[in-house]
Amino acid sequence: MLNDETKKLAAPAIFLRIYGVLSLIIFSSLFIGFAFQTPWLAEVGSLNWLIWNGIQCGGEPCHVPPMLFAIYLVWAVFFLLAARKPLAYVSFLNFTMWANLFHGLLMVVQAVMMMDRYWSKWFTDIPFILILALSIYLWRPTPSQNELIREQANRPVSN
Repeated sequence: MLNDETKKLAAPAIFLRIYGVLSLIIFSSLFIGFAFQTPWLAEVGSLNWLIWNGIQCGGEPCHVPPMLFAIYLVWAVFFLLAARKPLAYVSFLNFTMWANLFHGLLMVVQAVMMMDRYWSKWFTDIPFILILALSIYLWRPTPSQNELIREQANRPVSN
């Protein structure tokens, strides 16, 4: 029985590893781009479609996007940790699922309201966030799995 439960945790572990690595690559690149104020990320830059804002806010460097990148980088590290022990990170996974669901739904509303400016979000941010929420919903460990594994670990070994 323990083997079946371990197999059920393989899919979310693989997903979390892939998502964690992708997040590290994407958000570290964006963080570096902001740090160096690359014109590619500016309002008229060729890579501006990758981010929600430009790199300048009213003539000054924007402060919010790098803070968000830092949060997503920490989140990526926790995806990698959760991939190793999904049952130990159930609360983190539940928070991540709900936070990203509502973040994604808010982005949908904003993208619809400003379609001429945020059309690219339908191919970048929105699916990236909603796929995470949906995947965690479908694959997250259940309390019964957690209890079963705890019982197995606490059961005395019989000879």
